[in-house]
Amino acid sequence: MKVTSRFMIRAALVLSAGGALGAFGACKDNSAGPTPPPPPPPPPIAAPTALAATTTGATSVALGWTDNANNETGFRLERCSGAGCTNFAQVGTNLAANAVTFTDEGLTASTAYSYRIRAFNATDTSAFSNTLNVTTTAVTASPSFTMAGAGEISTCNSNAGPVATSLLVKNILAADTSAIAFTVGNNLADMTPGSTFQSCFVGKGWDDFRSKTWYAIGTGDFGTDRGPDGVYGYLGDRTGPAHKGWFSFDKGSWHVVVLNTSDWEHGSSWTFGIDPQLNRVPSEQVDWLTADLAATTKPCIAVISWERRLYTTSGGGLGRNSNMLPMGNIMHDFGVDVLISAKDKLYARFAKANPTDGSPDATRGLRQFIVGTGGRTLDSETPPPGPTLREAEIRQWGVLKLTMAENSYSWEFISTVPGGATDTGTAQCNQ
Repeated sequence: MKVTSRFMIRAALVLSAGGALGAFGACKDNSAGPTPPPPPPPPPIAAPTALAATTTGATSVALGWTDNANNETGFRLERCSGAGCTNFAQVGTNLAANAVTFTDEGLTASTAYSYRIRAFNATDTSAFSNTLNVTTTAVTASPSFTMAGAGEISTCNSNAGPVATSLLVKNILAADTSAIAFTVGNNLADMTPGSTFQSCFVGKGWDDFRSKTWYAIGTGDFGTDRGPDGVYGYLGDRTGPAHKGWFSFDKGSWHVVVLNTSDWEHGSSWTFGIDPQLNRVPSEQVDWLTADLAATTKPCIAVISWERRLYTTSGGGLGRNSNMLPMGNIMHDFGVDVLISAKDKLYARFAKANPTDGSPDATRGLRQFIVGTGGRTLDSETPPPGPTLREAEIRQWGVLKLTMAENSYSWEFISTVPGGATDTGTAQCNQ
């Protein structure tokens, strides 16, 4: 039979489709060789070393270690508590790759803790570092400190009073280097045109410890023509930001607020946040006071303000200054302990009260002191107190010395008169 090319093509197609090429003597191709071995496993993760506590506190431990790996995804820190403990558990979430520090917070004071750390990635975990043993420190009480000061200090013509009261403060500052001085406004209350702090205040004693004094502002400080430049130009940052005059600071376990209750610069409504009809109006200072008191974590609060909320009327009754109503309400809302005021040129102490209506409040009330006894002059006598909150009243030049402890305070009025009148006491902070 003649084999044509058409037959050969057809036969090749049939055999190829059936996988039968071997029928024509084709051989299997074994040229691929043996199967290659699998790739080697990744190198192990090097363990961190030199785990140490860089600082310690009563409720936190700051940790550091050496990162010896270059292929980690992160770190897992473990902790257990108690001397010789072994029940380690991870602290928080995984730490990032290349991290070498971590602060563990929220611990218990005077407690032993053990730590260890290891690195990890998606397929492996390193060995643990060395085990670190550390004990948190004990909680220490905030140190107490002393504040001493007065308001209504000087005029251009007054000398004996300011010098005598400044000497009392100097003695207190010399006896306690941690003590601070304060004023309660009307540092220089002189309306004589051209009078300045440099000509009428400097040289009368109170300027001698200016760097340790915090100043509150009174309306008299602006005088007739001293104006803001005359006030802030002399007082500088010792009375807070210029053209504001309010600020706060922390010392020990106390938060101290100094207000600007002079209405010379900004007007009465803006200064106090209330209009003559007792309607609330916008006030940057009042808004700041709310935010400042809301932010503090200190257990005790004192406010220094030239204007006072409570006072004794000419008839011997209890007066309530309406300008201070909004700020008085805010102080009561946040449990302010002490309000130190001046304006009246005398010393007075009032029982703890709700400043909204002047009613007694032994639980959350504030205790107000009036200490306008800095030396420029004194008010005339007023009738003895009736059934009011006034518990003490002294008409002598002098200063108020406050000892601010961890959860309490003590007060002492010190007269410039040898053997003169005094007023002392101790009270707990509002809880």
